[in-house]
Amino acid sequence: PLYGGSGFAFARQSPGRESGIVGFTMQLKSVVTVTYTACMPETTAVISRGFEIHPVNADDVDAGEAFYLAAGVRLISPLAVLLQTGNAFLAAYDESGALRGMVRFWDEDGTGWLDLLVSTAPGAGRALIRGVERLAQDHGIRFVRLAAPEASALPAVMQRWGYRPVGHREDDDDGKAVRMLVHEKRLALLTVREQRRADAPAIGDLTGDDPWVYEQGARPGVFVAADGDNVVGFVSVRDTGSGLALITDPKLLEGYRSRGLELWMIERSATYAETNGYHTAHAVATPVLDGCRRELEDRLWHREEIEGKATYVRRFRDLDASADEE
Repeated sequence: PLYGGSGFAFARQSPGRESGIVGFTMQLKSVVTVTYTACMPETTAVISRGFEIHPVNADDVDAGEAFYLAAGVRLISPLAVLLQTGNAFLAAYDESGALRGMVRFWDEDGTGWLDLLVSTAPGAGRALIRGVERLAQDHGIRFVRLAAPEASALPAVMQRWGYRPVGHREDDDDGKAVRMLVHEKRLALLTVREQRRADAPAIGDLTGDDPWVYEQGARPGVFVAADGDNVVGFVSVRDTGSGLALITDPKLLEGYRSRGLELWMIERSATYAETNGYHTAHAVATPVLDGCRRELEDRLWHREEIEGKATYVRRFRDLDASADEE
């Protein structure tokens, strides 16, 4: 059950659980403008800790309004208006389809922020925070911050989840000053880089290839997607011997699929192919790449039928050719 006070809500600790805290929220007196509302397509849903996490859209408005009302949270404007004015929310649904949590998020000067976090089931709040962290990471944001009432049990929980106190502030809640502790978490950097010897075991797990091949050193045209020091994806450029580079289907761990990393990996491979003298690059069309078709076309990839297979084709400009030849 939620217990409210000074504009926030938290749960009494339950026996046998690491923490019974299921959420909190603070009433803000001004609308926060969100600058990356489209960071995850509305059709994308992520399963995290048994909850389906997805961006809130018009279909969630009625349930979201009722959810916040039941938690004793008074939004500054109706949820539909907040969505229309640039605010972004994530929602957590359980396996039965019941709404179990919501959170608002935005970025400010390169730092991600979250607030209005409320959950009514153990694990839902953590899943929502992870959802915000993932969106920030996908957009190159290295830090995520949140503020929790200093007098509550939340700061200890946030610190267990990797958030460190970096400052204080006072928020006004119906004329009462509430001292807040600001927490910050540094996120690992997502990169696509050249393969290293140490990556061999992870590449073997991703591809099923013999890791020995990659233990011998960095192989030309082989790249990995890395989350900090952890290898989470693999892609390579294969030489066909005729100036044509074949880019393999990007392999990613399940939690990193359909986050735009596939496009990033394809582009990194294309850059390698272009700078190493290939005149054309091919990538077999897959459902994931078809989902990025507009972005691929913006980067001069074209979908064509080649030998009965749907293929994305990129023809590189010949830097030595004259304008007439081009």
